[in-house]
Amino acid sequence: MEKVTIRDIARLAGVSKSTVSLVINNSPRVDPETRGRVLAVITRHNYVPSATASALAKGRPPFISMIVPGLTWRLVAPLNYGVASVIERTPYEIILYTSTNDHDYAPVIDRMLASGLSAGVLVINQDQTMQPLLDLHAQGVPVVLINTLGSHFDLPSVEADNYEGAYGAVRHLLDLGHRRIASLAGPMTYPCCQDRQRGYQDALTEAGVPIDASLTQQSGFQPPTARELVRELLERADRPTAVFAHNDVTAYAAMDAAADRGLRVPEDLSVVGFDDIPSSAHVKPALTTVSQPFEAMGEHAARMLLAAISSESASSESASSESGEGSAPGGHGPPPARVHLPTTLIVRDSTGPAPS
Repeated sequence: MEKVTIRDIARLAGVSKSTVSLVINNSPRVDPETRGRVLAVITRHNYVPSATASALAKGRPPFISMIVPGLTWRLVAPLNYGVASVIERTPYEIILYTSTNDHDYAPVIDRMLASGLSAGVLVINQDQTMQPLLDLHAQGVPVVLINTLGSHFDLPSVEADNYEGAYGAVRHLLDLGHRRIASLAGPMTYPCCQDRQRGYQDALTEAGVPIDASLTQQSGFQPPTARELVRELLERADRPTAVFAHNDVTAYAAMDAAADRGLRVPEDLSVVGFDDIPSSAHVKPALTTVSQPFEAMGEHAARMLLAAISSESASSESASSESGEGSAPGGHGPPPARVHLPTTLIVRDSTGPAPS
């Protein structure tokens, strides 16, 4: 006879695996009717929780789960550093999960819940379906997004101010005398790219520069595509004198396209990027770019998660000291915090006065 798993218990009880985990760990966030149904299924099938889940129930130091898009993703290292600089000063340890090949977060959440040791979850979000994270949060598991896409969800999140970053970058080009400024846009399905494009357009409008739609090109964050698009722009008689790229790697592609045309950066074409990844200080010429506060985002998100875990623990103790009935998941409360951290324009060698 095959061993019964937490997935089987969830299916038979008609609930999610996270709800089963909450019942196992005595969380008051599960309503009494659901708790009774889950416990009945556990008893009927002689389900024995894993040793790690039992350890959590006994109050041993739990872990913080961190879900990242992939370990080779350029922004993981500084974000991880910020998280670790906070978590390492607490009794918690970090378990790292990757969602590289998952179309939504359900499989990675399954792996996380199977261990039973996660007190809370930090997620560097990408474009996976977010519903599993929303369900997890609604069931009482603290979840905080390190929101690199600027997505709008009912989850606590930390993100950079993409609008102000883009506005400041274009304002810098305008102050140098540029009036034909191209935008090398990322995927416009991403809220962060929508905010960067709004910042670009508002800076032009406030300077009295008409918006030329043909100067916005959709690169999709793909350097080969970006290089070809900029090459085509530079073949025009009314070519741009500056390019604002929505990320650094497409800014590099813009500089390559200028070299293809025999143009110099910044004498003939100024280029500004966004992100300030480490290589941007070392390309030739060094890239002027908008620095996102990745380490600070990781630190702030970690502190938000620890505060949520402490609040959850306090709520559990309060509930258990009352009538013994737990509060139902998804109770009313203040909306989740959404924190915007400021960006900084780092002026280097890739921008200069507009050519006369």
